[in-house]
Amino acid sequence: MPRSLAEHTLSRVCDYLSAMGVEITRDVTLRALILVEAGLASEREDPLQFVMTRIHEHFALQNPSLPTTAPPITRSSMSFKP
Repeated sequence: MPRSLAEHTLSRVCDYLSAMGVEITRDVTLRALILVEAGLASEREDPLQFVMTRIHEHFALQNPSLPTTAPPITRSSMSFKP
């Protein structure tokens, strides 16, 4: 049986929160449901897009600090001698 839009959106929110290190408790689920309800009530945009753009504000999530992709570039002389 296919999931409804509300179930799909709530599942994505809970998966995202879990990946961000938030424990999915009853309180967190209720807060997520309130956000999903607001997304479903918004007729201007897709509920999932609405929810995902506001999830950081609603749950006060910190952006994770990502490691650098490469070591810093430093200039040096290779001391070539003729």
